Amino acid sequence: MSRVKSVLLVDFDNIYGATSEEVVSGLSNWLLWLEDGAFSVKNRRRRFIDKRVYWNLQFDKYRPEFERAGFSAFNCRALAKRKISAGKSSADIVLTMDAIEIALVNEDVEEVVILTTDSDFVPVVNRVQAGELRVVTCGKETDPTYDLFNQYADAVMHVGALKAAFNYERAKRKWYRFRSPPPVIAPLTLQKERRSALMGRVRSALATSETPKDGPPPEVMRAVSLIKEVGERMPDQPLSKTRIVRALSVIQEFSPTYQAGLRPWFGHKNFAAMMRRLSQIQPAIEVTTVGKNKVETIWREPAELPPARARAPEPEPEAEEEPELRLLPRERTPLALLAEAAKDADLPEPADEMEIEADYEAQDEAEDGAADEVDEDEDAEAEVANSRA
Repeated sequence: MSRVKSVLLVDFDNIYGATSEEVVSGLSNWLLWLEDGAFSVKNRRRRFIDKRVYWNLQFDKYRPEFERAGFSAFNCRALAKRKISAGKSSADIVLTMDAIEIALVNEDVEEVVILTTDSDFVPVVNRVQAGELRVVTCGKETDPTYDLFNQYADAVMHVGALKAAFNYERAKRKWYRFRSPPPVIAPLTLQKERRSALMGRVRSALATSETPKDGPPPEVMRAVSLIKEVGERMPDQPLSKTRIVRALSVIQEFSPTYQAGLRPWFGHKNFAAMMRRLSQIQPAIEVTTVGKNKVETIWREPAELPPARARAPEPEPEAEEEPELRLLPRERTPLALLAEAAKDADLPEPADEMEIEADYEAQDEAEDGAADEVDEDEDAEAEVANSRA
Protein backbone atom coordinates (compact mmCIF):
# COMPACT_ATOMS: atom_id res chain seq x y z
CA MET A 1 0.00 0.00 0.00
CA SER A 2 1.43 3.36 -1.04
CA ARG A 3 2.03 6.03 1.55
CA VAL A 4 -0.03 9.21 1.78
CA LYS A 5 1.89 12.21 0.47
CA SER A 6 1.40 14.80 3.18
CA VAL A 7 2.62 18.20 4.36
CA LEU A 8 2.96 19.07 8.06
CA LEU A 9 2.51 22.68 9.22
CA VAL A 10 2.97 23.35 12.96
CA ASP A 11 1.75 26.47 14.78
CA PHE A 12 4.29 26.03 17.56
CA ASP A 13 3.14 28.87 19.83
CA ASN A 14 -0.35 27.37 19.95
CA ILE A 15 0.64 23.70 20.33
CA TYR A 16 3.27 24.51 22.96
CA GLY A 17 0.65 26.32 25.05
CA ALA A 18 -1.91 23.49 24.61
CA THR A 19 0.53 20.73 25.61
CA SER A 20 3.90 21.29 27.31
CA GLU A 21 7.62 21.30 26.61
CA GLU A 22 7.37 17.57 25.92
CA VAL A 23 6.24 18.50 22.40
CA VAL A 24 9.97 19.14 21.81
CA SER A 25 11.47 16.29 23.84
CA GLY A 26 9.03 13.77 22.32
CA LEU A 27 9.30 15.21 18.80
CA SER A 28 10.58 12.02 17.19
CA ASN A 29 7.88 9.94 18.91
CA TRP A 30 4.77 11.89 17.89
CA LEU A 31 6.24 12.46 14.42
CA LEU A 32 6.62 8.68 14.00
CA TRP A 33 3.07 8.30 15.33
CA LEU A 34 1.76 10.46 12.51
CA GLU A 35 3.94 8.72 9.90
CA ASP A 36 2.61 5.32 10.98
CA GLY A 37 -0.92 6.37 10.04
CA ALA A 38 -2.57 8.10 13.01
CA PHE A 39 -5.80 9.82 11.81
CA SER A 40 -5.20 8.82 8.19
CA VAL A 41 -7.58 7.06 5.81
CA LYS A 42 -7.55 3.29 6.49
CA ASN A 43 -4.46 3.81 8.71
CA ARG A 44 -2.27 4.36 5.66
CA ARG A 45 1.25 5.45 6.52
CA ARG A 46 2.37 8.95 5.62
CA ARG A 47 5.35 10.32 3.83
CA PHE A 48 5.86 13.96 4.68
CA ILE A 49 7.00 15.79 1.56
CA ASP A 50 7.49 18.97 3.54
CA LYS A 51 7.54 19.84 7.26
CA ARG A 52 7.43 23.40 8.52
CA VAL A 53 7.22 24.97 11.98
CA TYR A 54 6.27 28.59 12.76
CA TRP A 55 7.14 30.28 16.06
CA ASN A 56 8.03 33.48 17.84
CA LEU A 57 11.57 34.61 18.49
CA GLN A 58 11.57 33.24 22.04
CA PHE A 59 11.21 29.66 20.75
CA ASP A 60 14.06 29.90 18.28
CA LYS A 61 16.15 27.99 20.80
CA TYR A 62 14.42 24.77 19.64
CA ARG A 63 15.59 25.21 16.05
CA PRO A 64 18.32 22.53 16.19
CA GLU A 65 15.90 19.79 17.36
CA PHE A 66 13.37 20.56 14.62
CA GLU A 67 15.96 20.91 11.87
CA ARG A 68 17.37 17.50 12.76
CA ALA A 69 13.85 16.11 12.34
CA GLY A 70 13.66 17.58 8.83
CA PHE A 71 11.65 20.74 9.62
CA SER A 72 12.04 24.15 8.07
CA ALA A 73 11.79 26.66 10.94
CA PHE A 74 10.33 30.14 10.39
CA ASN A 75 10.82 32.92 12.91
CA CYS A 76 7.59 34.95 12.64
CA ARG A 77 8.32 37.97 14.74
CA ALA A 78 5.56 40.58 15.01
CA LEU A 79 6.24 44.07 13.65
CA ALA A 80 3.96 46.20 15.80
CA LYS A 81 5.48 47.22 19.13
CA ARG A 82 2.34 46.51 21.11
CA LYS A 83 2.25 42.94 19.69
CA ILE A 84 5.94 42.45 20.45
CA SER A 85 5.41 43.54 24.05
CA ALA A 86 2.44 41.17 24.30
CA GLY A 87 4.54 38.25 23.05
CA LYS A 88 2.53 37.74 19.87
CA SER A 89 3.84 36.74 16.46
CA SER A 90 2.75 36.72 12.82
CA ALA A 91 2.84 32.92 12.59
CA ASP A 92 -0.88 32.68 11.76
CA ILE A 93 -0.72 34.73 8.58
CA VAL A 94 2.54 33.13 7.39
CA LEU A 95 1.15 29.63 7.95
CA THR A 96 -2.06 30.59 6.13
CA MET A 97 -0.23 31.83 3.04
CA ASP A 98 1.99 28.73 2.91
CA ALA A 99 -1.00 26.36 3.24
CA ILE A 100 -2.89 28.02 0.38
CA GLU A 101 0.24 28.14 -1.79
CA ILE A 102 0.91 24.44 -1.25
CA ALA A 103 -2.70 23.59 -2.13
CA LEU A 104 -2.50 25.59 -5.38
CA VAL A 105 1.04 24.81 -6.57
CA ASN A 106 2.14 21.40 -5.34
CA GLU A 107 0.22 18.78 -7.32
CA ASP A 108 1.81 15.79 -5.55
CA VAL A 109 0.30 16.60 -2.14
CA GLU A 110 -2.70 14.52 -1.04
CA GLU A 111 -3.06 15.75 2.53
CA VAL A 112 -2.22 18.76 4.69
CA VAL A 113 -1.80 18.38 8.47
CA ILE A 114 -2.25 21.74 10.22
CA LEU A 115 -1.18 21.27 13.82
CA THR A 116 -3.04 24.03 15.66
CA THR A 117 -6.03 24.41 17.97
CA ASP A 118 -6.83 27.96 16.83
CA SER A 119 -10.38 28.16 15.44
CA ASP A 120 -9.32 31.09 13.21
CA PHE A 121 -7.93 28.50 10.79
CA VAL A 122 -11.40 27.23 9.80
CA PRO A 123 -11.42 29.38 6.60
CA VAL A 124 -7.95 28.02 5.79
CA VAL A 125 -9.27 24.48 6.11
CA ASN A 126 -12.11 25.26 3.70
CA ARG A 127 -9.76 26.91 1.20
CA VAL A 128 -7.33 23.96 1.21
CA GLN A 129 -10.20 21.48 0.84
CA ALA A 130 -11.33 23.36 -2.28
CA GLY A 131 -8.22 21.95 -3.97
CA GLU A 132 -9.48 18.39 -3.25
CA LEU A 133 -6.96 17.89 -0.46
CA ARG A 134 -7.61 16.13 2.82
CA VAL A 135 -7.07 18.31 5.91
CA VAL A 136 -6.22 17.12 9.44
CA THR A 137 -6.27 19.56 12.34
CA CYS A 138 -5.96 19.49 16.12
CA GLY A 139 -8.51 20.52 18.74
CA LYS A 140 -8.95 20.76 22.48
CA GLU A 141 -11.59 18.37 23.67
CA THR A 142 -12.28 20.60 26.69
CA ASP A 143 -13.55 23.59 24.67
CA PRO A 144 -15.66 24.14 21.52
CA THR A 145 -12.67 24.10 19.10
CA TYR A 146 -12.72 20.29 18.81
CA ASP A 147 -16.41 20.21 17.88
CA LEU A 148 -15.92 23.16 15.52
CA PHE A 149 -13.09 21.52 13.58
CA ASN A 150 -15.12 18.29 13.46
CA GLN A 151 -17.66 20.12 11.33
CA TYR A 152 -15.11 21.26 8.72
CA ALA A 153 -11.88 19.22 8.77
CA ASP A 154 -11.60 15.66 7.45
CA ALA A 155 -10.04 14.45 10.72
CA VAL A 156 -9.30 16.06 14.10
CA MET A 157 -6.73 14.80 16.59
CA HIS A 158 -7.50 15.79 20.16
CA VAL A 159 -4.83 17.14 22.43
CA GLY A 160 -5.07 14.09 24.71
CA ALA A 161 -4.13 11.78 21.85
CA LEU A 162 -1.23 14.03 20.87
CA LYS A 163 0.09 14.08 24.45
CA ALA A 164 -0.10 10.29 24.61
CA ALA A 165 1.91 10.15 21.37
CA PHE A 166 4.87 11.87 23.07
CA ASN A 167 5.81 8.39 24.35
CA TYR A 168 4.84 6.47 21.20
CA GLU A 169 6.90 3.45 20.15
CA ARG A 170 6.31 1.45 17.02
CA ALA A 171 5.11 -2.09 17.83
CA LYS A 172 7.16 -4.97 16.55
CA ARG A 173 5.99 -6.56 13.34
CA LYS A 174 4.82 -10.17 13.50
CA TRP A 175 6.54 -12.68 11.25
CA TYR A 176 3.32 -13.25 9.31
CA ARG A 177 2.59 -9.53 8.76
CA PHE A 178 4.01 -7.14 6.19
CA ARG A 179 3.87 -4.17 8.57
CA SER A 180 3.50 -3.38 12.24
CA PRO A 181 -0.01 -2.74 13.59
CA PRO A 182 -1.37 0.80 13.22
CA PRO A 183 -0.78 3.23 16.08
CA VAL A 184 -3.20 3.28 18.98
CA ILE A 185 -5.10 6.55 19.45
CA ALA A 186 -5.90 7.55 23.01
CA PRO A 187 -9.64 7.73 23.73
CA LEU A 188 -11.39 11.06 23.88
CA THR A 189 -11.74 12.12 27.54
CA LEU A 190 -12.80 15.26 29.34
CA GLN A 191 -11.00 16.73 32.31
CA LYS A 192 -13.32 17.04 35.26
CA GLU A 193 -11.73 20.22 36.50
CA ARG A 194 -12.66 21.92 33.20
CA ARG A 195 -16.31 20.88 33.46
CA SER A 196 -17.84 23.95 35.03
CA ALA A 197 -21.55 24.12 35.79
CA LEU A 198 -21.92 27.16 33.54
CA MET A 199 -20.36 25.43 30.52
CA GLY A 200 -22.55 22.40 31.16
CA ARG A 201 -25.68 24.55 30.94
CA VAL A 202 -24.36 26.20 27.78
CA ARG A 203 -23.68 22.83 26.09
CA SER A 204 -27.10 21.50 27.05
CA ALA A 205 -28.79 24.65 25.74
CA LEU A 206 -26.93 24.39 22.42
CA ALA A 207 -27.78 20.71 22.09
CA THR A 208 -31.45 21.41 22.80
CA SER A 209 -31.67 24.26 20.29
CA GLU A 210 -29.87 22.39 17.48
CA THR A 211 -31.65 19.07 17.89
CA PRO A 212 -35.02 18.96 16.11
CA LYS A 213 -37.89 18.17 18.42
CA ASP A 214 -39.91 16.09 15.98
CA GLY A 215 -39.02 14.14 12.87
CA PRO A 216 -35.68 12.95 11.41
CA PRO A 217 -32.50 15.05 11.70
CA PRO A 218 -31.92 17.68 8.99
CA GLU A 219 -28.94 15.79 7.50
CA VAL A 220 -31.13 12.71 6.98
CA MET A 221 -33.82 14.79 5.26
CA ARG A 222 -31.15 16.28 3.01
CA ALA A 223 -29.97 12.76 2.14
CA VAL A 224 -33.53 11.91 1.08
CA SER A 225 -33.66 14.96 -1.20
CA LEU A 226 -30.27 14.10 -2.78
CA ILE A 227 -31.37 10.53 -3.52
CA LYS A 228 -34.54 11.94 -5.01
CA GLU A 229 -32.49 14.13 -7.37
CA VAL A 230 -30.39 11.15 -8.47
CA GLY A 231 -33.43 8.89 -8.80
CA GLU A 232 -35.39 11.35 -10.94
CA ARG A 233 -32.60 11.16 -13.53
CA MET A 234 -32.79 7.33 -13.54
CA PRO A 235 -36.39 6.45 -12.61
CA ASP A 236 -37.26 2.76 -12.19
CA GLN A 237 -33.59 1.75 -12.52
CA PRO A 238 -31.27 0.35 -9.83
CA LEU A 239 -29.06 2.97 -8.17
CA SER A 240 -25.60 1.67 -7.33
CA LYS A 241 -24.10 2.05 -3.89
CA THR A 242 -21.19 4.02 -5.33
CA ARG A 243 -23.53 6.54 -6.94
CA ILE A 244 -25.49 7.01 -3.71
CA VAL A 245 -22.36 7.39 -1.56
CA ARG A 246 -20.94 9.93 -4.02
CA ALA A 247 -24.16 11.93 -3.87
CA LEU A 248 -24.28 11.89 -0.06
CA SER A 249 -20.60 12.82 0.34
CA VAL A 250 -21.51 16.53 0.09
CA ILE A 251 -23.18 16.27 3.52
CA GLN A 252 -20.72 17.03 6.29
CA GLU A 253 -22.43 14.69 8.75
CA PHE A 254 -22.15 11.72 6.35
CA SER A 255 -19.25 9.29 6.25
CA PRO A 256 -19.02 5.69 4.99
CA THR A 257 -16.26 4.92 7.53
CA TYR A 258 -15.53 5.62 11.16
CA GLN A 259 -13.91 8.98 11.79
CA ALA A 260 -13.05 10.95 14.88
CA GLY A 261 -16.33 11.97 16.44
CA LEU A 262 -18.36 10.85 13.41
CA ARG A 263 -20.24 7.56 13.02
CA PRO A 264 -20.72 6.13 9.53
CA TRP A 265 -24.01 5.87 7.66
CA PHE A 266 -25.70 8.56 9.83
CA GLY A 267 -25.30 6.33 12.88
CA HIS A 268 -26.78 3.18 11.30
CA LYS A 269 -25.19 -0.26 11.29
CA ASN A 270 -24.38 -0.39 7.58
CA PHE A 271 -25.44 0.89 4.17
CA ALA A 272 -28.46 -1.42 3.99
CA ALA A 273 -29.79 -0.24 7.36
CA MET A 274 -29.39 3.40 6.32
CA MET A 275 -31.27 2.85 3.05
CA ARG A 276 -34.12 1.07 4.83
CA ARG A 277 -34.42 4.04 7.15
CA LEU A 278 -34.50 6.46 4.21
CA SER A 279 -37.14 4.27 2.56
CA GLN A 280 -39.36 4.65 5.62
CA ILE A 281 -39.12 8.43 5.33
CA GLN A 282 -39.66 8.52 1.54
CA PRO A 283 -41.70 5.54 0.21
CA ALA A 284 -40.62 6.37 -3.35
CA ILE A 285 -37.18 4.95 -2.43
CA GLU A 286 -37.80 1.24 -2.97
CA VAL A 287 -35.27 -0.95 -1.13
CA THR A 288 -35.14 -4.70 -1.85
CA THR A 289 -32.89 -7.18 -0.03
CA VAL A 290 -30.81 -9.21 -2.49
CA GLY A 291 -28.38 -10.84 -0.07
CA LYS A 292 -26.75 -10.58 3.31
CA ASN A 293 -26.41 -6.87 4.05
CA LYS A 294 -26.99 -6.18 0.34
CA VAL A 295 -29.89 -4.20 -1.01
CA GLU A 296 -31.09 -2.91 -4.34
CA THR A 297 -32.32 0.65 -4.42
CA ILE A 298 -34.78 1.91 -7.07
CA TRP A 299 -36.51 5.25 -7.28
CA ARG A 300 -40.16 4.72 -8.15
CA GLU A 301 -41.95 7.72 -9.51
CA PRO A 302 -45.19 8.18 -7.56
CA ALA A 303 -48.29 7.54 -9.67
CA GLU A 304 -50.00 10.70 -10.79
CA LEU A 305 -53.60 11.00 -9.66
CA PRO A 306 -56.24 11.86 -12.32
CA PRO A 307 -57.31 15.48 -12.29
CA ALA A 308 -60.26 16.05 -10.06
CA ARG A 309 -63.51 16.95 -11.82
CA ALA A 310 -65.07 20.25 -11.06
CA ARG A 311 -68.10 19.74 -8.95
CA ALA A 312 -71.25 21.78 -9.47
CA PRO A 313 -71.86 24.08 -6.60
CA GLU A 314 -74.33 22.56 -4.25
CA PRO A 315 -77.52 24.59 -3.74
CA GLU A 316 -77.60 26.37 -0.54
CA PRO A 317 -80.21 24.95 1.80
CA GLU A 318 -83.30 27.11 2.12
CA ALA A 319 -83.59 28.88 5.31
CA GLU A 320 -86.31 27.33 7.40
CA GLU A 321 -89.03 29.70 8.42
CA GLU A 322 -89.07 30.26 12.05
CA PRO A 323 -92.35 29.14 13.59
CA GLU A 324 -94.54 31.87 14.92
CA LEU A 325 -94.50 32.19 18.58
CA ARG A 326 -97.97 31.80 19.96
CA LEU A 327 -98.64 32.48 23.52
CA LEU A 328 -101.13 30.39 25.34
CA PRO A 329 -104.15 32.37 26.55
CA ARG A 330 -103.92 33.30 30.11
CA GLU A 331 -106.82 32.89 32.46
CA ARG A 332 -108.75 36.13 32.47
CA THR A 333 -110.57 37.57 35.45
CA PRO A 334 -114.20 38.83 35.14
CA LEU A 335 -112.97 42.38 35.48
CA ALA A 336 -110.72 41.93 32.47
CA LEU A 337 -113.60 40.53 30.40
CA LEU A 338 -115.82 43.48 31.32
CA ALA A 339 -113.06 45.91 30.36
CA GLU A 340 -112.73 44.35 26.90
CA ALA A 341 -116.52 44.38 26.35
CA ALA A 342 -116.60 48.02 27.31
CA LYS A 343 -113.97 48.86 24.74
CA ASP A 344 -115.88 47.13 21.92
CA ALA A 345 -119.30 48.68 22.78
CA ASP A 346 -120.39 52.17 21.67
CA LEU A 347 -121.17 53.84 24.90
CA PRO A 348 -122.19 57.50 25.21
CA GLU A 349 -119.85 59.85 26.70
CA PRO A 350 -120.38 60.37 30.42
CA ALA A 351 -122.46 63.45 31.38
CA ASP A 352 -122.49 65.69 34.33
CA GLU A 353 -124.81 65.08 37.31
CA MET A 354 -127.00 68.10 36.45
CA GLU A 355 -127.66 66.82 32.97
CA ILE A 356 -128.50 63.40 34.30
CA GLU A 357 -131.10 64.82 36.72
CA ALA A 358 -132.65 66.96 33.89
CA ASP A 359 -132.91 63.87 31.74
CA TYR A 360 -134.63 62.00 34.55
CA GLU A 361 -137.13 64.88 35.06
CA ALA A 362 -137.85 65.11 31.28
CA GLN A 363 -138.35 61.37 31.20
CA ASP A 364 -140.81 61.56 34.12
CA GLU A 365 -142.77 64.38 32.47
CA ALA A 366 -142.93 62.41 29.21
CA GLU A 367 -144.22 59.38 31.06
CA ASP A 368 -146.88 61.52 32.89
CA GLY A 369 -147.99 63.09 29.60
CA ALA A 370 -148.32 59.68 28.00
CA ALA A 371 -150.44 58.47 30.93
CA ASP A 372 -152.80 61.50 30.67
CA GLU A 373 -153.31 60.91 26.96
CA VAL A 374 -154.22 57.31 27.66
CA ASP A 375 -156.76 58.40 30.25
CA GLU A 376 -158.31 60.94 27.86
CA ASP A 377 -158.57 58.34 25.11
CA GLU A 378 -160.31 55.93 27.50
CA ASP A 379 -162.80 58.68 28.56
CA ALA A 380 -163.61 59.54 24.95
CA GLU A 381 -164.19 55.91 24.10
CA ALA A 382 -166.56 55.58 27.13
CA GLU A 383 -168.57 58.58 26.04
CA VAL A 384 -168.91 57.20 22.51
CA ALA A 385 -170.09 53.89 23.89
CA ASN A 386 -172.69 55.60 26.13
CA SER A 387 -174.04 57.67 23.29
CA ARG A 388 -174.50 54.64 21.09
CA ALA A 389 -176.33 52.88 23.88
